[in-house]
Amino acid sequence: MLGDKLTCEVFTDWRKGQISQRLRATLALLEKVTRDPGKVAAGDFAALRAAGVTDRAILDATYVCVGFNIIAKIADALGFEVPSEEAFSRAARFLVLFGYQRLSGFWTRGMYNRSADLALILKSVVIKQSIADPYHRRLSRVQNAVLNGPATLPVTIRQTISEGHELPGPLGAYAKKVAEHAYLITDEDIAELKQANYTDDQIFEATVSAALGAGLVRLDCVLRALQSEQATTIVAAESTFEETRTPAMTRA
Repeated sequence: MLGDKLTCEVFTDWRKGQISQRLRATLALLEKVTRDPGKVAAGDFAALRAAGVTDRAILDATYVCVGFNIIAKIADALGFEVPSEEAFSRAARFLVLFGYQRLSGFWTRGMYNRSADLALILKSVVIKQSIADPYHRRLSRVQNAVLNGPATLPVTIRQTISEGHELPGPLGAYAKKVAEHAYLITDEDIAELKQANYTDDQIFEATVSAALGAGLVRLDCVLRALQSEQATTIVAAESTFEETRTPAMTRA
């Protein structure tokens, strides 16, 4: 673990904390993913590449960021209690020992998943696909559960909320606020929904759908930027090859 002193430094201003360049470059990307995902571009990976950060590491960091974005939006909107410092410390020690995968429900089948992940990566290399996402299968299960599983809100409404499309009335305004500024949700917002006869279950389902949609937007922005970077690299490599071909190679 970083320790209390360094952790406080990072939370205060990660730009000045005594951390590695790899972590600093990663935090710079994640700040942009959180605050302005639509502007994430291939150029944002330059510092990461210079520090030796791989595609897989970028994806890992992005998924952790997106996961906490979703959790934080739900917690802010519904007024979850913030755990004590002692509870945070216990959770941190657990994560250091076991990692995030232990919390995913897939840990006991790790060997199968590692094989599947490797197959996805190899497939992308062989046929020059866009960047392989080794977590896509698991994410799809979460999406399906939230947006298509049993619930009190109709599937169409949950999907509309998750995709960021406008809904009329207080539910639409609430979902938009959760997706964009969940920390601004107040008791009055919840009371307005209840006055419109929305149940606690429906409010919860709308909250999770909006938070998930906001997280998916952020993930998609990073994946698209990685795709763009990969395409640029391939074009540059092909161009370099053409420039270095000898006349004999051309005749052959």
